[in-house]
Amino acid sequence: MRSHSSLERTIVTVLGTDTQCEHTDSLQAMLDGHVAGFGALPDSQSATKNRRNWRSKFSRLRDQLWGTSDPGYLNSVLSTLDETQSKIVIGYWGTLPLPDLLAIKKARPDVKVVLLLLCYPLALSHGGILRQDFYLRRAARFLDGIVFPSDLTEGYVRGRVFRTGFPPSVVIPPCWPRSFQATCELRRTAASPSLIFVGRTDMSSPTATTADDVRPLMNSILGTGIDLHHARSPETDDGHPHRRHFSPLPMRELIDKIGEFDASLIAYNTQGCARDDRFYLTIPDRLITSVAAGVPVAIPRQGYGAIKSYLRDYPLLEFDTADELAQTLADRSLVAKLREAAWNSRSNYDAARCGPVLAQFLNRLL
Repeated sequence: MRSHSSLERTIVTVLGTDTQCEHTDSLQAMLDGHVAGFGALPDSQSATKNRRNWRSKFSRLRDQLWGTSDPGYLNSVLSTLDETQSKIVIGYWGTLPLPDLLAIKKARPDVKVVLLLLCYPLALSHGGILRQDFYLRRAARFLDGIVFPSDLTEGYVRGRVFRTGFPPSVVIPPCWPRSFQATCELRRTAASPSLIFVGRTDMSSPTATTADDVRPLMNSILGTGIDLHHARSPETDDGHPHRRHFSPLPMRELIDKIGEFDASLIAYNTQGCARDDRFYLTIPDRLITSVAAGVPVAIPRQGYGAIKSYLRDYPLLEFDTADELAQTLADRSLVAKLREAAWNSRSNYDAARCGPVLAQFLNRLL
């Protein structure tokens, strides 16, 4: 009997922010060949986003404790699970899917519910983190398993949130499918230094936080003469001669564009946060995308533990100051070697490579 025989007869459904999200594609690539079928459903927050009001906000607080209560959404999800005979539901992204997973487990006890904890904690304040710890701890008895993005995240949750009664868990570093990786030839290293930043620059967005405002770091980098490429926003449209704007791009085009530069800048304004646990523990999508593009990563020397563990065998440019970063990028021969090493390393970050580990974990839950 093959080790994955039970799983190979099982339908797996992913519950997330968007049925077309890259993380859904990633999970499908991991499970391809290991399961009988694969489906995707939106979580309740995504499915009901067009009819939110003050009542829905109150309901959300209640749902965090007792499970999603929206009858229309819940009936739709349960009906789909019944029709497809899905026996495993994987919900992703922080604590957002917890109410849905809790409600599904209550209504269908035989269905295994797994939390893919891609980002934790989401909150940037002491009180917010305590609240999310409470929600996760309360939901623990309904979870059949948790998938963590790094050993650091697992250790944090095990020591801070659960202490006892820890659900079965596994660590699987997030990666995009091989089909996302840049396929064009490695571009020649340009004569002058350049960086790309694929994070948020529009601070007027309702979801923007103080952590997203990296304008001080940007200005320091621009002041050294490095060309900095990033998405256009009113806050950064200052006409600086080394600032280079680009319009939003589809994922595949963005990955190809990232490959044009010396490195991808990964940074947050952690000093503006009351608590920066999130950025020490999380592997952000912008990093996964940069690695798929096969370029070195420029990152502050302090903090970002999970990212640096993820990139332990990948070219990193760590810096304390913009001047130090500029000095490193000024060595064009070194930059060319780092870019070639990053390009050759991108194939190590392929979702399918994580498939056997995830399959073995899910098989144990059945």
